[in-house]
Amino acid sequence: MRSFISLFIILFLSMAATAQRKTTSELIPTQVDSIRLNVELNREKEMLSPVNETEVHELLGSSLLVGKDAKKFIKRIGAKSSYVNGRALLTHHSLVFICYSKENVALTVQISTLTRNINIYNDGSEGFFGKISKKMSNYLVKLLVRLNLYNRLAETGDTEGIE
Repeated sequence: MRSFISLFIILFLSMAATAQRKTTSELIPTQVDSIRLNVELNREKEMLSPVNETEVHELLGSSLLVGKDAKKFIKRIGAKSSYVNGRALLTHHSLVFICYSKENVALTVQISTLTRNINIYNDGSEGFFGKISKKMSNYLVKLLVRLNLYNRLAETGDTEGIE
């Protein structure tokens, strides 16, 4: 009887947690005015070696996506083919896309080019997390190369997950 109750509680809690998570289609705005892309070097405590205990947070480059580029990114980030199951333990991120609609932040997307983790925030709360697909990572590499932001990121060694 105890095992049945324990199983029931576990199933109930997992269903409740799943029900609270939003899908990407619920989070992604259909229209954005512009997207600010920040390429960052982040070395937080979990990535530091015992010899080097200094955290690093450095902006490597930035670009503004407007028009077709912004629409293409929104279309890509909303596609189911952009994601795969899984999640790396590190909370590292190197690409931050801040999407604006009518001068307000409509969406924030953080992607790790090292682990392929993705976090999507809408209205200040985390709404989706997972991993980007190989198809999405290929798109990101092409975008970074076209915006002249790839080389600086590659120098840090953080492109392992998208190459």
